[in-house]
Amino acid sequence: MASKESFLFLEIFVIFVLVLVFSTKASPSSTSSREAEALLKWKASLPKQSVLESWVLPEAENTSSTLRSPCNWNGIRCNRAGSVTEIDLPNTGLTGTLENLDFSSFPSLVGLDLRENNLTGTIPTNIGMVSSLTYLDLSTNYLNGTLPLSLANLTQVIELDISRNNITGELDRRLFPDGTSSSKTSLKSLKNLLFQDTFLGGNIPEEIGNLKFLALLALDDNFFCGPIPPCFGNLSELTVLRLSNNHLSGPFPEKIATLSKLSDLRVFTNSLSGVVPVGLGNSSSLVVLHLAENNFTGHLPPQVCRGGNLVNFTADHNNFTGPIPTSLKNCRSLYRVRLEHNQLTGYLDQDFGVYPNLTYIDLSFNNLQGQLLSNWGECQNLTLLKIAGNMITGKIPDKISSLKLLVDLDLSSNRLSGEIPDSIGNLAELSFLILTDNNLSDRRLHEDASFEIEQESFEWYNPEPNR
Repeated sequence: MASKESFLFLEIFVIFVLVLVFSTKASPSSTSSREAEALLKWKASLPKQSVLESWVLPEAENTSSTLRSPCNWNGIRCNRAGSVTEIDLPNTGLTGTLENLDFSSFPSLVGLDLRENNLTGTIPTNIGMVSSLTYLDLSTNYLNGTLPLSLANLTQVIELDISRNNITGELDRRLFPDGTSSSKTSLKSLKNLLFQDTFLGGNIPEEIGNLKFLALLALDDNFFCGPIPPCFGNLSELTVLRLSNNHLSGPFPEKIATLSKLSDLRVFTNSLSGVVPVGLGNSSSLVVLHLAENNFTGHLPPQVCRGGNLVNFTADHNNFTGPIPTSLKNCRSLYRVRLEHNQLTGYLDQDFGVYPNLTYIDLSFNNLQGQLLSNWGECQNLTLLKIAGNMITGKIPDKISSLKLLVDLDLSSNRLSGEIPDSIGNLAELSFLILTDNNLSDRRLHEDASFEIEQESFEWYNPEPNR
């Protein structure tokens, strides 16, 4: 008998608990109403603006919960239950701050896109209460202050972009996984992390190397200093690494060259030194490689275009020596190349091929030899060709006049000889022609050409190119 009473008591207790739980759990309509109120409170704190004109509720007291929902408001998206899942107001001229936006009122929010607006003030700490968030873009605003550590609570965020703001301070290492399984918070799900063009500085946290899903890391145009963390070589999913325009120093980590998915690498305008890993390009198919304006020495990696997809390659203003990378000769994908101001050696007529997509190439101020062959005339999209300050010999080929889009031609300070082809005067787009310090014949172009000619220097300028 006692056992039956005990069982009955337990059954009643369970039912009581279930009733209590379900009675206190917010219904979809109450959640939607709370979200609407939070949005209206935020709107009331902002200057009056047309983008939020649809954010109103009917005044009648007997209005249905459907009509009181914010789901039809501009920039608001909801799930089937009527709960807000996205606040999507990019490039709308939105003005104000985030201070009065109660993020805790949005339990289902997965996307917040407020990029390209006029938002000011700081990123509020309670942004970390939106634990379901997977996409956060606050880029291109006027936000200031430091990054709140509460961002580490956004464990499901896949893309985080706070670029082009006035954010200061350093990247707190606690925002990222510590490499152990015990950590319950951190931006551990990140695939795309973009902090471009801010005032962030200090060392780049090594913990970023623990983001095992990271595919895009863009920290360019900041004030980061110190070395590139070698543990970036652990980011096996990384396809894009942009660290340009910082104050980074030290060597380029060898292991980064082994990343098999890396296609876009930009480290230009830093103070990096030492040798670039010879294997760069062996493991992946590079499309963009920017090494310019550093203190690199040694040889350029020979297989930078091994995959045949290299489009943009710059290594100018370094101290590179040795040959032109062998893979460049048949790299028909090239669009833009800058190798000027190094000490590279090689032969112009042997180390370069025909590039149908090439628009810009500068090989000036190196130690290149050989002749300027007619194959350069087959690069039909060239707008700029500079090979000044080398040891090029022979004549200027007539085929150069096939470059109908050519704007800038600089062959100065070489060992060219013979006559300047008359047909160069037919290049309607040509604005700058510099042939000084060669052994070329003193001969004018066609009388109908509009070039201003300085006979002594062969520096010619066309004041009215056809456009």
